[in-house]
Amino acid sequence: MSSDFPETMNFGKGMRMTFENNIRRVEVGGQEGDDIFYVPTHWHENHDEMICVLEGQLEVTLGKGVIICTPAKGDVVVPRGVPHSLKGIKGVACVFTERTNPGEFPAKELFFRNMFSLQGQGGLLPVMLVFYAGDIFPVFPVHSVWLEKAVKMPFNPLEDILTPLSPRSLSQFLEATSPHALGID
Repeated sequence: MSSDFPETMNFGKGMRMTFENNIRRVEVGGQEGDDIFYVPTHWHENHDEMICVLEGQLEVTLGKGVIICTPAKGDVVVPRGVPHSLKGIKGVACVFTERTNPGEFPAKELFFRNMFSLQGQGGLLPVMLVFYAGDIFPVFPVHSVWLEKAVKMPFNPLEDILTPLSPRSLSQFLEATSPHALGID
């Protein structure tokens, strides 16, 4: 990704992600008052993920199973198509890496940078735009691949616009489509 962007981004109190080539390094503080790290259940169509805990513990839900990952356990492989979520353990600091197969998957870094730039703004439309560009599918309470894919279908015609979406263009999009800019606040 461009050197115009910071190597490390904070994304919550006590949490930060560092982008190292095609690897994302996540540090979760685990101190009192820090946010608890949580990634809701989702799945990917075009890439597998490998998670490696370097320090501490991380709870990974993979399908219907739960794994407490530690440095001694080694990599956890999340195959494409398998619903999964990640959760920090309250009061436990954790450092882990996340990488993908295929390894050259620039949409992943772009996904994280765009998600962090939202900072709770914009609602469903910007989130779905980011999900579409990042190969992320939300999992509904009753997991249904066709339904979860259908939710993203309205964004398919926007592929040429969404693929190059950068954090700067996302911020500009959010400003241009805010209720204030549209005169409906």
